Amino acid sequence: MDFTQGQHTTILQGDLDSLMGCAIEREVKGNEINYFYEFDNLYVADKTDKRKAIGIDLALARGKSYCNHVVKINRYDEVNPQTANINVINNIHSGNYTQKYAMSTALMMWSYYGLPLPKSREGKMILLAIDSGYLGHYSDYFKRTHNTYLEQLGFTELIDLLNESSQEHFKKVHNIYKTKSEIHLNEDGYLYTNLALAEMQGFFDVDLTLPTQQFTLRNQFKSHKASTYNIQSKSQISNLISFALTRKNEMKYTVA
Repeated sequence: MDFTQGQHTTILQGDLDSLMGCAIEREVKGNEINYFYEFDNLYVADKTDKRKAIGIDLALARGKSYCNHVVKINRYDEVNPQTANINVINNIHSGNYTQKYAMSTALMMWSYYGLPLPKSREGKMILLAIDSGYLGHYSDYFKRTHNTYLEQLGFTELIDLLNESSQEHFKKVHNIYKTKSEIHLNEDGYLYTNLALAEMQGFFDVDLTLPTQQFTLRNQFKSHKASTYNIQSKSQISNLISFALTRKNEMKYTVA
């Protein structure tokens, strides 16, 4: 694993999963946020910074990224070879969608970098609340798959925590820390959010503050939603920027 510092920048998108992943990347490798991605727009803070960016919680078709999405329609679809994605490793696609990894990119990165889990129960619960990553444990149909992924990540202690908790406990975490809130760009180009970042900060050794730089528009794209009944392979889509299955037979993608 290459721990050379500051070789890249990162691309943030609008939720806690991406922000936590960016915070991990900054803590471990010194790679700072320089881009903010919405499906139709890409914004940049420092136009003069020519380092290549790593997308965090982004299903990019090209370039480096960390991603937890299902990015294949069929088992033979090509994938971005520079994406770190457990669903790619396990060859998850529309046909076996219900076997997917259904937790956060941040938790996946936590495991990849070998970081110790938060010491407090509350910190662990916040981590599981990201992307509602706890939900699969409380489904009789999906629980075994959910536990298997936690075992693969090396987080069996989180299985114990889930066994000792209920969905109501996690709903309280959502309410207290606003974990489902989004990150937006205001009309002056500054990021803002209702996420309770200051309240969460004490549970983690990574910096959860938002960048304070002003962002300006760099690229514009076109986003689309479609069905696997209409599109059976990613090869049918030209000029692909990002792609993910949002349900077994539904997809969202962006083109240049």
